[in-house]
Parts: sequence; C-alpha cells; structure tokens
Amino acid sequence: MGTTQAGIVGGSGYAGGELLRILLGHPEVEVTQVTSRGMAKKFVTAAHPNLRKRTTLKFIHPDDLQPCDVLFLCVPHGSAASQAATYTDLATVVIDLSADFRLSSNDEYQQWYGWKHPDLDMLGKAVYGLPELHREEIAHANYIASPGCMSTASILALYPMMMSGLVDPAMPVVVEAKTGSSGGGGEAGPATHHPERSGVIRSFKATGHRHTAEIIQELTQKGCDAPNIAFS
Repeated sequence: MGTTQAGIVGGSGYAGGELLRILLGHPEVEVTQVTSRGMAKKFVTAAHPNLRKRTTLKFIHPDDLQPCDVLFLCVPHGSAASQAATYTDLATVVIDLSADFRLSSNDEYQQWYGWKHPDLDMLGKAVYGLPELHREEIAHANYIASPGCMSTASILALYPMMMSGLVDPAMPVVVEAKTGSSGGGGEAGPATHHPERSGVIRSFKATGHRHTAEIIQELTQKGCDAPNIAFS
C-alpha cells in the first residue's frame, strides 16, 4: 500500500493542529497541504509551535487546494454544508470534523440547529464516523461525518447496555458530560477563554444539547428503543 496523501482544511485551530500532530506521526500518511485564510503563506508552526522540527509545511489559502487522497475538514459548523461538492471533487475520501453531516435528515437539522440543510443529496450519503457501529460503511464511504465528542462517549456507554436490556426505556437516561476549555475552540469569549473556564464547571445547553440528536439517531438506527435522554 502506498502513502496516503492528506490535506487539512482549517488547520490553524485546535482541532486542525491536533489532527496534524497525529498525522505527522502516521507511517502511511503524508500531509501535503494545510489551509488557513488568515495565516496563508506562514509556516504551520507559527500557529502550532509544538510541531517545530516535525514539519516545514506552510499554510495555503483554501482556494489553492489541490487534489489528494483524503481531505480532513476542521472548519466551523455550517461551513462544510455548502461546500461538500467542492471537497468531494478534490479527494477520494472527505472526513468532516464539523457537525454539518452528522444527522441524517433535514428535519433534524431544522429542529436542533435551526437551519435548513443546503445539501440534501450528500446528507443522505454521508456516513456517521463511529467505527464501533459503522465499521463496514466507513470502509467504503466517500464522505465521513465525525461524531461529536459528547455523543461519542454517550453512545459507546449506552449502546451495549441498551442492547443487553439493562436500560428501562420508560425511565430517563441522565447523561452528565464534561469537556475542557479547549473544547470551545480558539476564539476567546466568556464561555470559552481558558482563564475564565479554568477550575470552573458551567452548565451548557442543559435543555436541548445538540448532541442529544446524534445519540438518539444512532441508538435507534441500531435497533435500540428510543431513549429518553436528559443531557447536559
């Protein structure tokens, strides 16, 4: 098997930087391009100094993307939905780290995200990228939607219990999940900036967290009774 040529769209943020770190250590992957609108032509180590001596790549503008084997999307939620066709024309496989194709229906996006999905065709083709549930589909997929962090932990915990009949579907399932300050991305704000969040526990979307939709979707598609999720 030859080396897989990989590109990263939106590589200057936390997710893009961590992905790049992992890929640089993969023996069968060569990262050939990393995009950033604001840091185009600058070394990627300007954004990720922890990668010094590991790469000499420079950021390129997204408009300068070239074809590759696999393209990772580390873009804000809502960005990939309108550009999926462009990305699939450039790469054999697209792996989207945003939430834009995690849900399988437009109705769900309208209910949980408040917007009409612009690419219904791809919405029906994207594969939910949780290998414990979709290993075969992922192996043959052209577009993979990476699951949310909280939903991944919740699904992996609940699925075996529900399939074994250990969860009463009539009773609420309480999911209390916590994430660190980097989970909010690199844009500073009262709810995301590390000095504001360090050592503090804050409730987020205690009534209507968007990852609830992913949990219910995946569990029911795999034959579980629809759980009554109380998520925060």
